[in-house]
Amino acid sequence: MTNNPRQSIPNTTGSNGYTNNYYTDVGTNVGRQNRSRNLPAGAEASRSSAMTASFAPTNDSVPDWRVKVKVPSLSTYRTSPILKPLGTTDWFAVFPVTPTISLVTSANYDTMTPTHSNYPFPQYVNSETQEITVTGVFPVQSEKDGLYWLACVHLFRSLTKMFYGEGSEKGSPPPVVKLSGYGDYVLNDIPTVVTQFSFDLANEVDYLKVNTSASGSSASNYQMVPVTTTMSVTLKPTYSRSKISSFKMEDFISGKISDKGFI
Repeated sequence: MTNNPRQSIPNTTGSNGYTNNYYTDVGTNVGRQNRSRNLPAGAEASRSSAMTASFAPTNDSVPDWRVKVKVPSLSTYRTSPILKPLGTTDWFAVFPVTPTISLVTSANYDTMTPTHSNYPFPQYVNSETQEITVTGVFPVQSEKDGLYWLACVHLFRSLTKMFYGEGSEKGSPPPVVKLSGYGDYVLNDIPTVVTQFSFDLANEVDYLKVNTSASGSSASNYQMVPVTTTMSVTLKPTYSRSKISSFKMEDFISGKISDKGFI
């Protein structure tokens, strides 16, 4: 028997005089239009509209609590064509979705254990702020988002490398970058170096074609960018000798030096 998908679908004539073929109605929405003729005014279904999210620029007059890493002021970073999209967020690499941040501060003690004693004596040695790990989801909804994703990936890759080979900065280590987020007393311009960067290219997500022809003659015209990625950046707080010499514990406790990057 030949399978005919239309053989069990009836044609009926409604009170409005129109012949209703339900098979055809599925593809053309004619049936929906006919049925909507008798709806009272104002009862029509509202049309849905799609909106595309975009990165908000940094505004110094409005508190910016987003988690972000400042692009180094070196000209090699600020003039890079592939990093140009970061200029739209005032040269910060901004995590678009609230990330998970792991931050540990510790006080280190040695232990003195006298003979014939029930209790050892801890001896303070030093304090330290351990590496900070920032892990967040990075969605891509448009080609503009894809260019921003590429810029962030390229920035963090670059921040894990020294200036090797010929060039004006030859022999220099990776530059110090500042981490900010959530306000003055949480993360406020923390000087750090990037010690590790990772991201996933999953096989169960879609990939968006992004035109990168403006990123330099050495680049191909298109790159494939995942619509969702998890990025993880590990940063080590780094303070210069001159900065540490200006540290005063009383000012730290009172919050007077919260803008100096101490945590």
